[in-house]
Amino acid sequence: MAGVTYQCPNCGSYLRFRPELQRWKCDSCDSEFNEETLLEKAAEYEHDHDHAHEHAQEEAAAQVVYHCPSCGSAVITDETTVATHCYYCHNPVVLEGKLTRDMRPEKALPFAISKEMAVERFMQWVGKKRFVPKGFFAREQVKNIQGVYYPHFVTDCEVDGSYEGEGRNTSIAQTPQYTITTTQHFRFRRRADINFKRLMRPALKSADRKLSDGIHPFPLETMKPFSGAYLAGFLAERRDIGKDEATADIREELEGYVRPLLSPTLNYMSHSGTTEAKIKQKHSQYVLLPTWVISYHREGDKAPYYFAMNGCTGTVCGKLPVSKGKLLLTGGLLSAACFVVYGLAAYFLF
Repeated sequence: MAGVTYQCPNCGSYLRFRPELQRWKCDSCDSEFNEETLLEKAAEYEHDHDHAHEHAQEEAAAQVVYHCPSCGSAVITDETTVATHCYYCHNPVVLEGKLTRDMRPEKALPFAISKEMAVERFMQWVGKKRFVPKGFFAREQVKNIQGVYYPHFVTDCEVDGSYEGEGRNTSIAQTPQYTITTTQHFRFRRRADINFKRLMRPALKSADRKLSDGIHPFPLETMKPFSGAYLAGFLAERRDIGKDEATADIREELEGYVRPLLSPTLNYMSHSGTTEAKIKQKHSQYVLLPTWVISYHREGDKAPYYFAMNGCTGTVCGKLPVSKGKLLLTGGLLSAACFVVYGLAAYFLF
């Protein structure tokens, strides 16, 4: 099957979305195109390709070999990949055949941080970590950072929330012979209709929830109606789990929010009870969110280290290795400093 590249209306070369410009730019003639101009052309182009692929939807779901529209080379991808680069001519390729109607995202949040900015922010983040091994990250290594659109479900819920239990007020009185403690017990029930906005869940089975959640929040209010043009120049993944499966644990999360929201109106010295969150309405949107990702493997370690950066805010999440040498040296210096301070104190005080 053929992939899609978004071509420059002026010279016919390929376009990339540039986060720092919030525009599409041609690498050949340096032409720039704004959202209104390009998305209108992209909609027409995608419409034509949708008709061409309708008869092959079942094949497209399993097919993982595409052909670059620029050089004709085979582009081999994972089943969930929907945007990549040609390995030969390096053109950005959007695999429109995989974006069938049921798999097409409703919205996308464009990258706001360019690759150059991502490298700088990552180097600044690593530079603040005192015990990272020297040379763990060289700038040349960090330049391999990749921009990826990951699939998520963003959910709004209307909830019937309740908090029911026992409140206690305690008073203490002193007499010449006794200390009298009096505890009053009260039964209470608090209930409210609560609206929760933009609860996020990854829509990819292989997603690392710790990394994914660690770079929240995203500025979801700036999301755009989806167009494949936003994917040009980046990698992108397609969801491999459905809405119901991805959002199955949302009610448990909501129950954790109900008690803090309803308990401030309780004027007791202490209280305890049970919370419940009955979902009255739930609406989920399938969206693509921008993430800069990088992995690093250090010799002698069993597994590589993975890092993620929010493609809009620059927030970084990931587990860094610890240099035992730096840790021992710091511990030794602190011990020596404590010994000197103790010695001086003992000399002058005793």
